Amino acid sequence: MERLDSRVKRAALVPGAVVVLATLAAPAHAQSSLTLYGVLDEALQFNTNNTNIVNGHNVGGRQWNLNSLSGPHGSRWGFKGAEDLGGGTRAVFTLESGINLNNGQFAQGGTAFGRQAFVGLSNRQFGSLLLGRQYDSVNDYVARLGFGLSGYGGIDHPGDLDNMGHTSHINNTIKYASPTINGFAFGGTFSPGGVPGSVVENGGFSLGARYANGPLKLGAAYEVFRNPSAVGGALNSNANAVPPDRTTIFGTLNSGYLAGDAPATTWQLAAVAGTWTTGAATFGLAWTNVRYGNIGQLHGATATFNDIETHGIYRFTSTLSGAFEYNYLKGNAVSGDIGDQTYHQVSVIGNYALSKRTNVYASATIQIAAGINSEGTAAVANISAMGDSSNDRQVLLRLGMRHTF
Repeated sequence: MERLDSRVKRAALVPGAVVVLATLAAPAHAQSSLTLYGVLDEALQFNTNNTNIVNGHNVGGRQWNLNSLSGPHGSRWGFKGAEDLGGGTRAVFTLESGINLNNGQFAQGGTAFGRQAFVGLSNRQFGSLLLGRQYDSVNDYVARLGFGLSGYGGIDHPGDLDNMGHTSHINNTIKYASPTINGFAFGGTFSPGGVPGSVVENGGFSLGARYANGPLKLGAAYEVFRNPSAVGGALNSNANAVPPDRTTIFGTLNSGYLAGDAPATTWQLAAVAGTWTTGAATFGLAWTNVRYGNIGQLHGATATFNDIETHGIYRFTSTLSGAFEYNYLKGNAVSGDIGDQTYHQVSVIGNYALSKRTNVYASATIQIAAGINSEGTAAVANISAMGDSSNDRQVLLRLGMRHTF
């Protein structure tokens, strides 16, 4: 054990923090690896109108703060491990935690390994089978073709209601992912909800596929989850989760559907995206459709959102790049004019690499809301779930630094 510990400590000095450990007293062909990795993304952030509750009313207010969770790569650290079992098969695991640099606390509502925590088997020919807390198929096959997870963005769709910014992490998940064959890969997840007497309550499934051929990349995914805002459900799965009738994690964009005594019993999501690269430029387009079904407090109605995103990235030099995004979100009326809401969002970002692992960036986002939100009041802006504005507009500015290890 002392020999193993000393190797890990010495390897901590290796760039990239990649540690390769020979298994003690093991067959000659068996090898194990352990990788320590992470991203530290810290920025001075200015919000023109963030949530400020006074006497039960949101009066808003300007906010300056340091933020390490909402940049192009929210701060995190983790371990990845693998053991060669022979025949092209490996045992693998990942433990990854979001981390708030400004107070040292875990992200994802205080969940210790809130981003990912899984173990499984991987084979070069047959793919991988993984068990634990994991990302859904939207993240695996579509979201990385969008602006938020492109590495140049960091700004999610309003409320991240389509999980294109992987705000939600799914508990109790069995995941299969195929190998890539001629540019094509596919996979899916199944999450039993753990409710006695039912396999599907509080759980669900997702399916996805992607294709890459030269400058073209395409992705598609579909998923359905039951009781998504129940404690432990797909949209309320962090360590600080409380029942829907007491939760405050949703903004007024969709809180009228997911909070309260009788919230939606289903969350259904379809997503497609694609990018095209020509020279130093990449252009992207994405569409998502979200449905909250059987909303008890709205007499069993279904609320529908459609989101369209277009973005572009241009690499001026090997160290300087810029990106933009325009996002349009439309919610359809559910009961009377409840939910008849529209959001326009524009983002720009400039990124300069100081080295392969360190860069600085500046970003600006403006969002304008219109219509009637899910609670039947005037729609208000809310960029990347920063918090409801007190009016129909909000501007978010970031000046940040990011370091990977």
